[in-house]
Amino acid sequence: MNKKLRKKIFSFAWPIILTNLFATIMMTVNMIMVGKLGPAAVAGVGLGGQVVQISFMVMMAVSTGTIALVARYTGAKKPKMANRALKQSLLLGLILSIPITILGWFFGTDFLAMFGSEPDVLGFGSIYVKITFLGTTFQFIEFLSAAALRGSGDMKTPLAIGILNNVVNIFFGYVLIFGELGFPEMGVKGAAIGNVISFMIGGVCYILLLSRGKLRLKLERNHVIFDRSIMRRILKVGTPAAAEQILIQTGFLVYTFIIVYFGTEALAAHQIGMRIQGLAFMPGIGFSMAATALVGQYLGAKKPKTSERSAVESAKLSALVMTAIGVVLFFLADPMARLFISDPDTLTYTALWIRLLAFSMPAIGLFFTLSGGLRGAGDTRWPLYASSFGIYAIRLPFAALLGFYMGLGIMGAWIAFIVEYYVRSIIILWRFRSGKWKEVKV
Repeated sequence: MNKKLRKKIFSFAWPIILTNLFATIMMTVNMIMVGKLGPAAVAGVGLGGQVVQISFMVMMAVSTGTIALVARYTGAKKPKMANRALKQSLLLGLILSIPITILGWFFGTDFLAMFGSEPDVLGFGSIYVKITFLGTTFQFIEFLSAAALRGSGDMKTPLAIGILNNVVNIFFGYVLIFGELGFPEMGVKGAAIGNVISFMIGGVCYILLLSRGKLRLKLERNHVIFDRSIMRRILKVGTPAAAEQILIQTGFLVYTFIIVYFGTEALAAHQIGMRIQGLAFMPGIGFSMAATALVGQYLGAKKPKTSERSAVESAKLSALVMTAIGVVLFFLADPMARLFISDPDTLTYTALWIRLLAFSMPAIGLFFTLSGGLRGAGDTRWPLYASSFGIYAIRLPFAALLGFYMGLGIMGAWIAFIVEYYVRSIIILWRFRSGKWKEVKV
């Protein structure tokens, strides 16, 4: 049974891992290209990316509810209800994306200014934020469509569209940043425009494919436009996930304030490390999403024991793979850092950050995957509790204590990150072993 289950987990996880891997490679390549413009451009785009993540909080609210609901309906063999959940999810995304776009365009620079970074860093970040927010609606369509399809068990369509998306982003990023093939040289502005173009193409592809009805889900054209009961259920499950993201992103912003204190080179190194971290996290995210879909489907099929086994096996595989990645990070930290930057101080900081990240990988694998299992069951509150406690009771106080008061500087702030994830994983493991998540209604 375990062998068969592992095979199914891998069949769910590998397309997600590749999808997210290509997306992170895209962001990494963009950061390498931006790195040719200097540390200030890297720091500005990195800070801008954190402001853009505000939209991710709202997307998580809708997508978490969507994947849980679609997975339950798929497991219960109710395809019409799964299609209805898809439609309501996209409508919610459309409604919520409009005010986010407006806020990002008019107030994105004000958010950046709160960091107190140097003027040239603020200038680059402001350009990046305002333009990237223009693609929010298409980003929502892409993100929510992929979530719904994964809930139905279709992992390969998001992979195919993700690959197309990344090729488009890298192509336009390259020609617009450096002014190739007759395009004007735009620098950071070109990187942002490349993002928007890729969001648009991805969103349009999903709408066309879902409308034609050739996938596991179909965007039906029925007379019912708004189904308030489905929307409420999506938001009921997803709101704790959104609250988790709000608290996480707020904590990240405060954490970035601490990083900014140690200078532009340390900030640039931190942003580069975050890109590498994104790559390293891919297997953990893949196993997490596999656990989400499988737990939801098995609970929908009234198989709670199989649901639990699917989460346990996913967590074991995730922790093992992430540990192996940690070993690679530790020993290849220097060459990885040199891919992004040549400035000596930034290079030293970046290599240090990558090596410290390596120690957090086992805990991250465990936390991601068990949290994914809980979300698939609709138990979205405990990932919120674990993340909130980790950031506000562990990461931020430890970063200040070690970085400022104990004189460890930027290294102290980064050590706090490692401690936090081990605490998070212990909390989420305790909740999972209690078994109470099997009783959650969605």
